[in-house]
Amino acid sequence: MPITTDASIIELENGIFARLHEGLTNSGIIIDEEEVIIIDSLRVPSFARDLIKDVKFLTNKPITHVIDTHAHWDHAWGNEEFTTSTIIGHINCYKEMNDIEWNNQWRKKVINSEDPWSEEAKTVKITPPNKTFEKTLEMQLSKHKIVLHYFGKAHTSGDIFIHIPEINVLFTGDVAMNGLIPFFGDSYPKEWPETINQLLYLPTNKFMAGHGPIGSYDDLIAAKDLIQVLTSQIEKAINNNIEIDIMITSLISLMKPNYGNWKNFENLDEGIRLLHSKLKG
Repeated sequence: MPITTDASIIELENGIFARLHEGLTNSGIIIDEEEVIIIDSLRVPSFARDLIKDVKFLTNKPITHVIDTHAHWDHAWGNEEFTTSTIIGHINCYKEMNDIEWNNQWRKKVINSEDPWSEEAKTVKITPPNKTFEKTLEMQLSKHKIVLHYFGKAHTSGDIFIHIPEINVLFTGDVAMNGLIPFFGDSYPKEWPETINQLLYLPTNKFMAGHGPIGSYDDLIAAKDLIQVLTSQIEKAINNNIEIDIMITSLISLMKPNYGNWKNFENLDEGIRLLHSKLKG
């Protein structure tokens, strides 16, 4: 059993683990012959320290690399705890984590939420990646080859996907999740459909998203369909000058049979408003 309450560690394949944190943010753990690679450092330093403890439950090998799937606080504000590790992210992730205004807005939002980690968020030292790439980055380990892909903007401007091709395991961040409606606040809905469509060309048996349970290739298709239906229907409504409240009611009714049981579906109306604003503007 892992140390952290409400977390579970699942071995996806030999040495490849998903650390699932109920209702919070997941993290990937890749254990090679002499090193450990972490995918997402979590929301605040105390969460990162719990993650490090859980890794030590599995192995004493050093954590040499941390990979940020994107710049959102709940995935990357634990970076400061990995002082001896190389932190890898897309160049746009680096830019977002150096955007003072963007991060101040997130910090204010997290503090005002009055969640258990809100007080700690006041003192987080936001630590951007110290190694970046633009399109593809390959990491050849002793046991596995890891390929980092950037396919374009989607959930943020700097989403990346971590693929282990010989075992068909994929880490998708928040771009594609299994049975969970994503957050659209920092998204790029004009680009998201094409970005997520490119994921389908990566051979995948299992994937771990930034939140929620492990998914299959069929779940990946469902996540892609969700984004494509949302964006295409909203664009159609905009082109036909349909009033937004009428469009929201119609679209939720259309999507409920296939997505009504997805987590956060009850808040989809807010997401549709965000997407509508971005697509119209």
